[in-house]
Amino acid sequence: MIRLNWTDEQKNRIIELSKQGLSSAKVAQQMFDEYGVNFSRRTVARFIATGQTSGRYKGKTKPKVKDVKRGTEIVINKDGSTTSSTTMQMTSEQAKDPDFVLRAHGFNPDDWDIVSARNNFWQQNSVENGLIDLYQSKITVKPKVDKELTPQDIADLFKHDVKPYIVEQVARDTHNLVVPLPDMHFGITTLKDVESHLDKLLGILNKGYKTIVIEQLGDLFHSSQIWSSQTMRGTMLDEVDMVQAIEDAKQFFDILVPVCLNNSTSVYIKQMAGNHSGNMEYVFMEYLKAKYPQVIIKNNIKYRDAYLLDNVGIMIAHGDLAPKNLPMLMANEFGGVWSLSHSKEIHKGHFHKEKAVDEGGVISRQLGTIKPNDKYEISNGWTLSKKELYALEYDSDNLVAEWHV
Repeated sequence: MIRLNWTDEQKNRIIELSKQGLSSAKVAQQMFDEYGVNFSRRTVARFIATGQTSGRYKGKTKPKVKDVKRGTEIVINKDGSTTSSTTMQMTSEQAKDPDFVLRAHGFNPDDWDIVSARNNFWQQNSVENGLIDLYQSKITVKPKVDKELTPQDIADLFKHDVKPYIVEQVARDTHNLVVPLPDMHFGITTLKDVESHLDKLLGILNKGYKTIVIEQLGDLFHSSQIWSSQTMRGTMLDEVDMVQAIEDAKQFFDILVPVCLNNSTSVYIKQMAGNHSGNMEYVFMEYLKAKYPQVIIKNNIKYRDAYLLDNVGIMIAHGDLAPKNLPMLMANEFGGVWSLSHSKEIHKGHFHKEKAVDEGGVISRQLGTIKPNDKYEISNGWTLSKKELYALEYDSDNLVAEWHV
């Protein structure tokens, strides 16, 4: 066996050819053409992988493995989605490109959407190409639907034909009115379900007030999605028509808000995100801002909020989180409201039933809902609560009337 003495020039040339993407066999052929020396493919491959020219090298490098083209595992799921798992070479930027990942798995981006994707990275030595980057890629996809709404479609639903509504506001009383709206669940609830409640509420509003506050206490909509019915955490729900739900909510507020504006000097809307549809509620409040510039809208996705209504301090929450600690949280998180208020209240929903408790001088009002019972509530027997809206009338210091409509 002839043992070659490799020059630095030859070693550098082999490295250069390898970086150009040539296989070890092609590098060996190119070296023979340039130098007239017969470099074996195996010796070239060893040098590319280890930097050693001798087969006697006993270093601690890991054994080299051949490039293996791995297959793709396809699983068709019960919900109509498809899960694909495979190993592939790609860059970190390509791993962030949904269209590239879809094509790498054999899916046309025009026909499929990614539901979820996970790409795990590692490096591996290859006989052919040295150190290579590999990704174990797993994606779940679903076919695109022609009628599926895009995020822009959703935004357009809220902003469609928005013309600002302006009125001349006149004070007709010194009292204030709070209209809590907990758990409306439009989608399950329809405009027809709220008509009689709304008529009675409008009769109260027409008395006239100094300030009217509408409290949107969360779960305005039944679903957080347009094309599937689920909560913010992905819990699947009864299917609802969310396009109609948005229209019903718009009509409800387009009746309620103008009457409030016409019967007060100031109107506020306080937004509190619910566990069902907090994202949709935030967008809906932006629609109301565009439609009613005279209304002061506090739009947020916080867990709790508080405000002063003259000398009455009110904290609002959806009611699903820390329900037993709300009085102390009010004192600690909203110290200004707490210290300036003569009387203190908490308004919350979530549990779809009415309950009022005096907790050390703080009146905690858990408010019910006018939402019709859905299949889940019926199956569990949660069907006994009253279906009411509320209006709470205050003078400068205290509650003076509680209206059930």
